[in-house]
Amino acid sequence: MRFPYTKLFPNTQPRPYLKVFLRKGYHTSIEVMALVDSGADYPIFPMETAKDYLKLDLVQAPPWSFSGTTGDLQAAKLAEVLLTVTEPGGAKLCEVLTTCAFCDTFQMAGGVLLGQIGFFSCFKTTFFQPEQHFEIEQWLTGQCPTLRRD
Repeated sequence: MRFPYTKLFPNTQPRPYLKVFLRKGYHTSIEVMALVDSGADYPIFPMETAKDYLKLDLVQAPPWSFSGTTGDLQAAKLAEVLLTVTEPGGAKLCEVLTTCAFCDTFQMAGGVLLGQIGFFSCFKTTFFQPEQHFEIEQWLTGQCPTLRRD
């Protein structure tokens, strides 16, 4: 599926964003803008997404540390959730079972991040930067074997 680059703020360049939301059981997050970021290890979301929307108990969840969004080492918790990608018109495109990181100190004015493990491991991604668009296609094999299409 083809997606246009999106310009979120007046003084920034258009970037590869997708609209996504997360699900765990009967709980669903709000839809957010997610930057397709090959420099991120995992999809990274604010901790509020896990606690307020998905009602996740992350006390026993595996810890993970990263740096990049603040320049400081940040602590996160990893959890398996369903990541849903929506089409530009708003319809649900696909849903993958994946691992996301949730962090108390994560702040990014332009939404959340989609990374190597959990996004690129689930989708073949091709960037057409001069034409200001990108394409994603689900891998038929790989680290995200539980794939759903509507």
